[in-house]
Amino acid sequence: MARPIEPEMRTTVEMAPSQTSVRAVMSPGVIAISGDTTVAECAATMSARRTHAVLVIDPKTRVATGWVLHRDVLEHLREDPLTTRAADVVSQEAAYIDPEDTVEDAADRMIAEEVSHLLVGYGPQAVPVGVLSSWDLVAYYAGHVARY
Repeated sequence: MARPIEPEMRTTVEMAPSQTSVRAVMSPGVIAISGDTTVAECAATMSARRTHAVLVIDPKTRVATGWVLHRDVLEHLREDPLTTRAADVVSQEAAYIDPEDTVEDAADRMIAEEVSHLLVGYGPQAVPVGVLSSWDLVAYYAGHVARY
């Protein structure tokens, strides 16, 4: 009979969503741009980094203001992409989640708050350790569900 895996040795797929920390499934680091960045530069950043969202930082306060998503860029690229600023097309406010909160907590928050990204960290005054996207959660749950 196989010995059960100790909790600290389990992979995230082996642990229930109510036991798996956000830190275990987040993407480390954050792709961020200044609020003064143009929509054209925002599109170039998204393309180069192969991401569908970038975090916008207020250039004066250096505080995260929110997310520009790929659909925001698409909507404004056809207007005036060389003068429209990223700060003007933010569609989601920056929201934080503690790295030790659970995947289940994160999924509940994303659904309740209708957001697709959460900064992982200890609030607006701290540097985030990563980002948790709805894609990260879908990938986690897909792996988790596939085991049963």
